[in-house]
Amino acid sequence: MCKLHHVAIATIDFEKYKELFEKLGMTIQREVGETPTRQLWFNEGIQLKEVSSLEYGTNVDHIALGTKDIEGTIKIALSNGCKLDSRGNNWFILSNGTKIELMEEE
Repeated sequence: MCKLHHVAIATIDFEKYKELFEKLGMTIQREVGETPTRQLWFNEGIQLKEVSSLEYGTNVDHIALGTKDIEGTIKIALSNGCKLDSRGNNWFILSNGTKIELMEEE
């Protein structure tokens, strides 16, 4: 079984969105990197990923799912038309190009 872990939003307006989500009451869990490739994670399931331009006409970089069985989940995804992503053995791509990251859940 999988559940939503976080959604990563790619943005060229990093500070603007950081401020917005903080004003909405979200708290920063972790922040890494320097301009123009900063990233931060809010405790509430949103990740901001700074980019210099938006690719593929979308601002969703990836969706992360929590699972107790990464290997089994990958097998299911591949048998249903998905492809592995070059980011690692816990990543796959839907047929529409959406990238999925799998996070180990206990």
